[in-house]
Amino acid sequence: MMKKTPIADRFYDRFDLLFIVTVLTVGLLLLIDLDQDQGLSEVLAIIVTILTAAMLLLSVMAAGVGRRGLRLAWLTVALTVGGSIIAAFIPGQNTGYGGLLWLILVIAAPVLTLRRLIRHRVVTIETVLGAVSVYLMMAVSATYLYLFIDAIGGNGGRFFGEPEPTTVFMYFALVTITTLGYGDFSPVTVFARAMAAGTAIVGQIYLVVVVARIVTMFSGTATSTSDPDLDDGD
Repeated sequence: MMKKTPIADRFYDRFDLLFIVTVLTVGLLLLIDLDQDQGLSEVLAIIVTILTAAMLLLSVMAAGVGRRGLRLAWLTVALTVGGSIIAAFIPGQNTGYGGLLWLILVIAAPVLTLRRLIRHRVVTIETVLGAVSVYLMMAVSATYLYLFIDAIGGNGGRFFGEPEPTTVFMYFALVTITTLGYGDFSPVTVFARAMAAGTAIVGQIYLVVVVARIVTMFSGTATSTSDPDLDDGD
């Protein structure tokens, strides 16, 4: 078994903290445009990036990742947050989202958290909050994936066909992963549409599989702690 650092030990299975930070992250991503460069907006964008970084680190530590994985996570977060702070002083540069390494970490975080959750043998409040956190983190992952596609696509390959505030990407990710589908925003490129469709499919599979597993585990727990007289056929 991989050794964990003392700090990681303190946050192991702390899905309550992860839930709080994840909800705050999603809320701020819905409200703050990370591409704004007007004084206070730059500061708010950096705060959102730092909060997202905290969410990622908490998810990695709560999942019980070993020292090597944790060091890689810290390095990626440090480079991205540092780059965001530096970019805040460069006109015309976005300050809210990083490159490929950041994207990989954002996508890996819910996967690692889910890997830990499915090893729980008894359903606790931490299990439930962890499951909800993973669902919300999947939406955050989709948001940064869409932003990455939008950034590398240039003017001719914008995710929505034209520049949109980053708040729209978070909103679209939530609408897509829940298959709500208002239709007010739609991806225009083939790759963007494929990623949006994939988000919807993964979101629904997650709800079906994870919720079913939690219900099954909860039923087993409830049965084992039920009135022992039921075993006598009374």
